[in-house]
Amino acid sequence: MKPQLRIYLLIIVFISMTGCLNGQNKINMFADQLEKDKNTQPYKEVMAAANSDLKQWIAEGLEEVQILKECNWKVDDAVFFNTKRDKCYLLLLMQDKAKGAEIDYVYQMYAALEGKEWKIYFSSLPNYVYLRERLKLPEGTPVPMETLSKLSREELLKGYYKSNGEIDDAFVDKVYTPLLKERHLKFLNKKG
Repeated sequence: MKPQLRIYLLIIVFISMTGCLNGQNKINMFADQLEKDKNTQPYKEVMAAANSDLKQWIAEGLEEVQILKECNWKVDDAVFFNTKRDKCYLLLLMQDKAKGAEIDYVYQMYAALEGKEWKIYFSSLPNYVYLRERLKLPEGTPVPMETLSKLSREELLKGYYKSNGEIDDAFVDKVYTPLLKERHLKFLNKKG
């Protein structure tokens, strides 16, 4: 093999490995951050608000959350705060209970501290879809909650940290727009 070709191949391998390490570094950084966040008041408050609001919305018959009656669901432990700890992404893990179901989901939710209370936004954010067959699960077996969590966290982490390892506030804050608030009002007014 020509020396020049070897150098190019080594560079490609190095870049590939560095990319993998960066992804793993983000996962490790977030795990450390999450452990610290779990003991904070903002974390406890936003998790309580998310769980409370979801249960209330189901009870009120809001159309878009009625699917949760047909799923095993859980608000993931991961909270992707901005540096001020006043806005964040949340993940809603969902396993379809229907016989013959082939797909499980993770919905992104958003939360913002408005005044002294956390407001949870359910509607209009991208969702993740996981095909059971693609994950090589036996027929009728839902994607485990831990797997839904892991895969979805990895997706959000792609934009969460800057290249220097700091939280990218622009990534977290960009969703908090008048359009998000407008869609949330529509969501609150749609009964199933």
